[in-house]
Amino acid sequence: MHDLLSEFRRRTARWTLEHQQVAVTASERNLQRVRSVTAIVAVINTVFVLWLVATLWRQHGESDVTQWKLGLLVTHLLMGLSFGALAWLTRLVQFVPNSWIGRALPLLVMALGLCFVTAFAAIGQWVTPSITPFVIGVLACSLAIYLRPLSAAWLLAGAYLLFAYAMRVTQLDPESLLFNRLNGLAAVAMAWVLSFLMWRNFTTISLQQEQLEKANTELQNKQRELLRLTRLDGLTGLYNRSTFVELSRQELARAQRQSSNTTILLLDLDFFKRVNDTWGHPAGDAVLKNVAFVANNTVRATDLVGRLGGEEFLILLPNTSLEAARVLAEKLRANMERHPTPWESTVIKATISIGLASTSAEENRDYDTLYTAADKALYKAKERGRNQVV
Repeated sequence: MHDLLSEFRRRTARWTLEHQQVAVTASERNLQRVRSVTAIVAVINTVFVLWLVATLWRQHGESDVTQWKLGLLVTHLLMGLSFGALAWLTRLVQFVPNSWIGRALPLLVMALGLCFVTAFAAIGQWVTPSITPFVIGVLACSLAIYLRPLSAAWLLAGAYLLFAYAMRVTQLDPESLLFNRLNGLAAVAMAWVLSFLMWRNFTTISLQQEQLEKANTELQNKQRELLRLTRLDGLTGLYNRSTFVELSRQELARAQRQSSNTTILLLDLDFFKRVNDTWGHPAGDAVLKNVAFVANNTVRATDLVGRLGGEEFLILLPNTSLEAARVLAEKLRANMERHPTPWESTVIKATISIGLASTSAEENRDYDTLYTAADKALYKAKERGRNQVV
């Protein structure tokens, strides 16, 4: 027995936590259902009102049937007006699911529905001992709204007390009264079980969907990170060699179609080995990052900047002649001199040598040819004393 009680407490605590996690989702779903249910019920009530008015118009004399139809007419009219007003309200006002009115409105709709089905069952006692409207009504209400088990229990308990009292008012036969109350109790119990199963099913599915969405988001983030790692250099954040080559070939093909010039800048840090030997490899990494920063802030947004590896960098300048590229390359070289790399309590000065190569639509040089030409120009810049553009 102790084990059973412990298991019950653990499960109740887990369910309580799960119910809190899906509370907002349940409110959103309930508000969506309320918008539909109230409109549908109002339409059904309108149809019944019109039918009852037509039958009463043709009927003459007083009888239990007439009294029953009048009772139904008034109840359907009140129910139609109430649910019609709620349907209008739900479309007029944008409810916040987690607000008090967002939580209260579904409860109000269910409470009104239970009151009206109780009234239908009570009025029906004038012509039949059946309580079918109450049985169908409580089951339908349990299906229409997602409610926590405790909230559903309170609502259904209140509905049963109202039902038991209404039966005593309209059903005068003691045996039929007892039979109807027992059947009403059974209907309420089944409705609560149905509501409980609906809620648990909704909770389980909602939590599973949340977990799937979370897993899907994590997977997408990992895919984006993997794509970033495969396309970008891990140290500098620039395009890596394979991505730069791919994008450069695409740009050269576009330039050929549009008859425009394209220029490549091949950059190499001067005496980079001295930096590593003097300050260490972390300092060398800082210098490489600084080169990437200066380059990105010197070129245009449409230019491509990549790292070939080691201390070599490439810049592709679309729609740029050789002379215009030389001006930008000189600016980049000067910016590197003016912006040394901060390192610990000092700064590391570094210079770059740049080789340029250009092509026009008429020349139609491919990437490999252009890169080879830029590499030869860079080699000349190194031979001529470094820190210059060739």
